[in-house]
Amino acid sequence: MKKIIVIGIGNPYLRDDRISLSVVKDLELFFKDHKNIFFEVFYSSGIELLDSILDYDCAVFIDSFISKDIGKVFCLTIEDILHLPETSSPHSTNLTTMIKLGMKISPDRMPNKIFIFAIGIKDPFTFSEKFSSGLELLYDNIFEEIKSKIKEVST
Repeated sequence: MKKIIVIGIGNPYLRDDRISLSVVKDLELFFKDHKNIFFEVFYSSGIELLDSILDYDCAVFIDSFISKDIGKVFCLTIEDILHLPETSSPHSTNLTTMIKLGMKISPDRMPNKIFIFAIGIKDPFTFSEKFSSGLELLYDNIFEEIKSKIKEVST
């Protein structure tokens, strides 16, 4: 059975930036009987994530970005990720840099499959416990799309 880690990245106090954390919380409830799927949340996406994905067969990151396509879920594979630009400082690494570093220093411990779900959002700056209205309306669709992919990779 594949061992999977699902990581949500966001800020729990910012309106739409918290979408990933909410999705991970709901995924954890849905997959509660699956002992091979683990869930974590992080408030940043730097080098500190590397230790969290080692020794898993699959890592799934869920994050958000400002987009005119609010609620659209983009799924990036490891092949897509390796073609994205890196950051140059280890103090401000992005996911691409973190993954490439892991492949260099611990290739035998890195997941075989890595996915990033990037959710289009409108407002990651306002302090609020509620999503913007457009994102709120699309939440169930976002959750279902990501849930389906996790089901697919867990079999």
